[in-house]
Amino acid sequence: MPRKNFDLNPVTIQDIFAQALTKAAMHPGIDSYVPHPSQEKFHESTAKEKLYIGGNRSGKTVGAVCEAVFRATGKHPYRNDLPVPSRGRVVAVDIEDGIKKIVLPEFMRWVPPSLLKNGSFEDSYDKQARTLTLTNKSFVEFMSYEQEVEKFAGTSRHWVYFDEEPPEEIYNECLMRLVDTDGDYWIAMTPLIEMSWTKDRIYEPWLNGDDSIFVLTVNTEENPHIKVEALDRITRGLSDSEKAARRSGQFITRTGLIYAGAFDRGLYQNGGNVIPDIVPNLAAYTKGMGYFTCMDHGWANPTVFLFCAYTDAGKIIVFDEMYESKKLVKDLAAQYLAHREQLGIKTVYCVGDPSIQNKNAVTGTSVQSEYQEHGVGIGLGNNNVGAGIIRVQNLFASKLLFISERCEKTLKELDEYRYDKFASTKMNQRRNPKDTPLKKNDHCMDALRYGVMSRPALETEEEFKLGNPFDLPEVGPIDIDYERMFHNPEKVDAMLGIEW
Repeated sequence: MPRKNFDLNPVTIQDIFAQALTKAAMHPGIDSYVPHPSQEKFHESTAKEKLYIGGNRSGKTVGAVCEAVFRATGKHPYRNDLPVPSRGRVVAVDIEDGIKKIVLPEFMRWVPPSLLKNGSFEDSYDKQARTLTLTNKSFVEFMSYEQEVEKFAGTSRHWVYFDEEPPEEIYNECLMRLVDTDGDYWIAMTPLIEMSWTKDRIYEPWLNGDDSIFVLTVNTEENPHIKVEALDRITRGLSDSEKAARRSGQFITRTGLIYAGAFDRGLYQNGGNVIPDIVPNLAAYTKGMGYFTCMDHGWANPTVFLFCAYTDAGKIIVFDEMYESKKLVKDLAAQYLAHREQLGIKTVYCVGDPSIQNKNAVTGTSVQSEYQEHGVGIGLGNNNVGAGIIRVQNLFASKLLFISERCEKTLKELDEYRYDKFASTKMNQRRNPKDTPLKKNDHCMDALRYGVMSRPALETEEEFKLGNPFDLPEVGPIDIDYERMFHNPEKVDAMLGIEW
């Protein structure tokens, strides 16, 4: 059969050369990857848990994908201890935008043709199974946060790459796939979903010195391919907090901290709402003050007791806390009574979550009655959430409410207590923000509201000026023992201003 003649005129040669250059530019292969300094730090880390927090266009997706390609190809520039072939998993926000439009194009760009079937990405990628298989027998499966948690079970993996923050239950399930291989995972994200679980489980442990975790925070300006002038122009209209997240990868709260502007995290000496731990010298610091406790009951969620001191001028100090999960009422009551005795105080009353009055359909008893049976009388708090929040805000702003450094859980919740938002981004853009708190990690906040609402409202709220250690006005003798008089509901109602 005669060989076909090709017309290799100068125009054809120029077109072929141009196509080759375009292909090389669009799909340079991993050997052509030159990481910028921050990306290089990410690749150099040998930690099995890595968090790449970057502003938009900081190069986090490219760095994270190239880390995956290094492992799939067995050509990692800083590691020679990785298994080849490897079984990998990439999980993104959704299939259409996350996988098809962002992650897959980066894999097409960096996977070398020499490891693709017939040198073709299309021949190596199974669209139905969403799995890329290389000629060295490594494979990468692509999944999304839209899928049910059960889909993330199955056989083991050597590594998992999360593109943007995953739902915590999906993260947990994927980590179980790494157990028998002692595998690695990394997350590349811009923290626009507020102060979420990654901050508590990954970012803060690293911040506190856990060297098994590597966290890299990258500013968009660190990407040498980005013009700072263009970035300034594009982000000009954003709020300071959103600009910090999009440019610096900082954790923010987009829906608003509830006590922002009222609660000051600084020490009282500097005009803040935080005081030192006064428990070691409690009697001296709270001389002339009365004591009460407030609580929020839970089982899987924590049960919280806050120990408070007060004056008749309306000042409240939360000086200690009890925070326990999955404990029976009898054990909680015993622990509470022991703790109160250890503090050496006599409480006037305890007020708590009004839902504790609800009777169990099987036993016919309530949590409230169980506490009472074990020696702890608890009145039903005022659960008007809006009014309670306003009252707490006013007391913080007027320097009438203080939290001890000893109350770590309470302070942590105060730092993260925020308003809820709608489920979809479109709804958040089209509707006014919600004015109800996000019902998550708010147990100390609920207890604090019940406690603050149990105190008499004052017509005027004078400024609270602390001396050294505390220049507090003394109160008269306390003649109401709430727990001893629990059998007298009318008097309790009058004192707390609640309905039985």
